[in-house]
Amino acid sequence: MNPSIVYVLPDKMGGMMTIIANLLAHRRPDALTYWALLTHNRLSVDTPCCQALQADRQVRVEYSLPLENLHAVLRRLAAAVPVGPGALVANDLLELAMASLCDTGRTVIQILHGDHEYYYSLAATHEPVIDVFVAYSRATYERLQERLPHRRESIVHLPFGVPIPPQVRTAMPGRLRLLFAGRLENEQKGVLELPVIDQHLRELGCTVQWTLVGAGPDEEQLRACWGDQPHVRWLGVKTNAQVIDLYADHDIFVLPTRDEGFSVALLEAMGAGLVPVVSDIRSGVPEVVEPGVTGFRPAVGDIAGFAAAIATLDRNRDQLEAMSRAARQTVIERFDIRERVAGYQALYARWSELRRPRPKEIALPYGSRLDQPWLPNGAVYAVRATRRWLKGAGRDRR
Repeated sequence: MNPSIVYVLPDKMGGMMTIIANLLAHRRPDALTYWALLTHNRLSVDTPCCQALQADRQVRVEYSLPLENLHAVLRRLAAAVPVGPGALVANDLLELAMASLCDTGRTVIQILHGDHEYYYSLAATHEPVIDVFVAYSRATYERLQERLPHRRESIVHLPFGVPIPPQVRTAMPGRLRLLFAGRLENEQKGVLELPVIDQHLRELGCTVQWTLVGAGPDEEQLRACWGDQPHVRWLGVKTNAQVIDLYADHDIFVLPTRDEGFSVALLEAMGAGLVPVVSDIRSGVPEVVEPGVTGFRPAVGDIAGFAAAIATLDRNRDQLEAMSRAARQTVIERFDIRERVAGYQALYARWSELRRPRPKEIALPYGSRLDQPWLPNGAVYAVRATRRWLKGAGRDRR
């Protein structure tokens, strides 16, 4: 039986899905087979990806948390993992909890997708069953080593790659074309700052054209803040391929984010020649955006700084073109998926030597009194569904 690599990830649109899709689409021939095991919470409001990945086999596991018994969900997920040797590439809580509860016999590789406490806590909590940690950015790599100093030898810095877009932006007279692509959510992405940046630009005498791609919980508020403006286009949710096609029709990628692991959209946009104006967060951004050379890095929340950077490029179109070329060249030289995928496959090929001994007993640190391995899932579901209905009925009466 050939060893296999099993990617387990939530079935929703986002950077994580794009990264795994790219690794599968551009993998080189090797002795491994590749599975994509997509998990879908029926109670989630996230937009599902609903695409076929270029894996040898793709499976979807559905569940309803928090209504179901957690143990039943984890057993269902474990049953979907193919029998045989190889590695399981984990990305989030569900599959790491499953790896703790059920030993599939596979080497467990955790990819840390964000530079915030949630992912570091996942790593620390499930450290006994994780054989290798992969960090995309240098900042995440260094912080994880600080968090788990006894596992330094198991932590790998392995940046991902993106396809180099064949279409590149060209200089156009008139208004600068600004693009935001991502989740329309303020807490992480800072999207409510976009209309304020636009107002500052108008005060500086800089007129621009905005394009917004994506959806999210703060879309309605964002539209209300901006109002009905003819220079703002709302394109909604697009596939990754459609977004890549859009890049060539824009000049500047604007990302007032507060928190990223390593933005996929940032690399994709730079690969198409867009000049990024992105928050100066510690993870990912400093590795690719050199101020004044490949982009600008205003401080988080520095609305005037964002507007000033954009206005600078509007006044000096020669600088815009020089930075556009430098941004694209950076991605070509350092983040071409055709080169980066080799590092991941080399790591996967070492699955056997990387596996560490597992503890005999691992306590699952999740769940309530109803999340017991011996409780029937149907009974747990009925109790929790009834409780949820009663809470809803109580709110309606008020």
